[in-house]
Amino acid sequence: MPAHRSNRLLNSIFVAAALLGGPALALAGPTAATAPATSPASLPSTAAFDALFKRMDIGDLMALSTAEQLKVVKQLEQLLPPGDTHRARMLDTQRCGLDFINANQKGYEFADAHLAAALAAHDDAAAIRFYYCRGGYLESLKTPNDALADFERGIELARSSGDDAMLAAGMEARGGMYSVLGIYGKALADLLEAQHIFSAQELDEAASQTLQDIGITYRRLEYPDKAREYLNQAIDHEKRVGDTVSLYISTIQLGYSDQEAGHYDAALATQKHALELATTTGDRASVASANLALASVLTDLHRYAEAESALQNAADGFALVGDRADAGMLAYERGRALAGLKEPRKALAEFATAEKAFNASGNRRYQQILYRAQAQTLEALDQPVAALTAYKNFVAAHDAVAKERANQQAQMLREQFDTDRAKMENLRLKSEQVAKDRQVEALQGVRRWQQVAMGLLAILLGLLSLLAIRQLARLRNWKRMASVDALTGVANLRGVQNFANATMRRARAQNEPLAVLTIDIDEFKSVNDAHGHPTGDRVLREVARICADALRDGDLLGRIGGEEFLAVLPRTLIDHAVDVAERLRRRVETLEFPGLPGSLRVSISIGVAEALPHERDIGALIERADAALYRAKTLGRNRVVSADS
Repeated sequence: MPAHRSNRLLNSIFVAAALLGGPALALAGPTAATAPATSPASLPSTAAFDALFKRMDIGDLMALSTAEQLKVVKQLEQLLPPGDTHRARMLDTQRCGLDFINANQKGYEFADAHLAAALAAHDDAAAIRFYYCRGGYLESLKTPNDALADFERGIELARSSGDDAMLAAGMEARGGMYSVLGIYGKALADLLEAQHIFSAQELDEAASQTLQDIGITYRRLEYPDKAREYLNQAIDHEKRVGDTVSLYISTIQLGYSDQEAGHYDAALATQKHALELATTTGDRASVASANLALASVLTDLHRYAEAESALQNAADGFALVGDRADAGMLAYERGRALAGLKEPRKALAEFATAEKAFNASGNRRYQQILYRAQAQTLEALDQPVAALTAYKNFVAAHDAVAKERANQQAQMLREQFDTDRAKMENLRLKSEQVAKDRQVEALQGVRRWQQVAMGLLAILLGLLSLLAIRQLARLRNWKRMASVDALTGVANLRGVQNFANATMRRARAQNEPLAVLTIDIDEFKSVNDAHGHPTGDRVLREVARICADALRDGDLLGRIGGEEFLAVLPRTLIDHAVDVAERLRRRVETLEFPGLPGSLRVSISIGVAEALPHERDIGALIERADAALYRAKTLGRNRVVSADS
């Protein structure tokens, strides 16, 4: 599920360190959750304006509610010196994020017009902020890719003008977009660097708000413990300063984490709390997003009518503010709810709408979950050919997502290694300097300091060696994990395909027989519907275990889809392969599940094929086994069918 970028998050990208000219006032005043008192006698003052603006832009007042921030804007209007066009533009940068909470199109038009004016006046400080503001609205009105271009321009301008805090603000916003787009390595690099800059400049509120985006990115990268660590830090801070809008975002993200872990009851409670928080903000888009998240959990719990009601509330809220960013996800969740209500044709129509949106954004994560839902719905309509096409699309998207996630994880490790290496190199250089100093002292008769320095250098080199060994071990571990299915423990699609291709090449080179089994759990969707996804996951694990145990040494079982497996049997003729398949079928048929209703029984259908003498492509062999599998399904399931029969 996408993280909705609420108005507070849009406003938080206006963090910048530029003092607007003139001395800053030493303000003794309210804490982060308290607005400064407005005085009707406030007179225009450059120094007072700059001091209050800085507190709102990058200081403690960032955590105020929208209503309280609007009061600060009124006070800034009173302090604005007459005829000061630069400070008037800077004040407009704050209005850009505050005056259009429920009117995204008008907010975009305001940002666009004021950006053009700032660029014409060569007012870099204002232009940077308007780039970020316009990018925030573009994400809601179009796509994250459209927003990314504005954040890039703002970052470039901030870097050229030497404004480090504004550079960090842009990196935070860009990191958030990278995270939405699935470019997690770059996202974490941007977000961690932004937090480093904020912390170095003692911009505590800005640094704290970055914790949320880091937690979201770790969640999408499937590091749940890291995600919870950062999100809980963000929540603690948001509660402490009274930042309700940011608290809503962090809470909804924790709900997503529970849902992805299969803890649906906990996710439901969390998302209901998120909806309560969103309602208190008055931001219709936030309320709509909370309803969308709530509907997803309700569907997982098979409470389809309640899910439809929540989805209607979400659609109405998005329509009121002109937010089209979640149109695809809204259609996808409607399709899931309709499928649960046994209206598969209506569900497919919603899935088609979602597919257009997901294809336009290029988000493979969303395409993956969509294709699986389409395949299940087509199977329920008894359209096996269309269902097979959808399943193949799902497998392709799943493989692409897994590959990209592995690449992103490897990139993250490389960047972490480079950072650690740079730190160790700095330590080494400092130690070498210490060693040289000790050598000078040794020439003056203090030889023991030289020995200390050499000892430090030896320890440092030892640490560098340990770090290198540790990183190599991590990379080997990632390589192993890239070929294993996380749920069942058998080979994943990539692992079993690599094994099958290598086995086919060896069989042809040595003139040996080769057989494959395609295995599908019968009526698996009914298991999920009747007993829930956690039970379905347990069924997948048990079937995979019992099938893997029944195979010979040298055979390999891999999971290639939701409930579909592939077994590769080297040096095996068709008759022996059929015997193996029958053994697997009988073992699964008698499989029991302690702790679950005694009526729960599962069966499998198996297609068997042997490589033909002229075949050189493993794909053709698997397709013949797939065709035999579908004949087994057509003949009544719980049976073995050979491609030769």
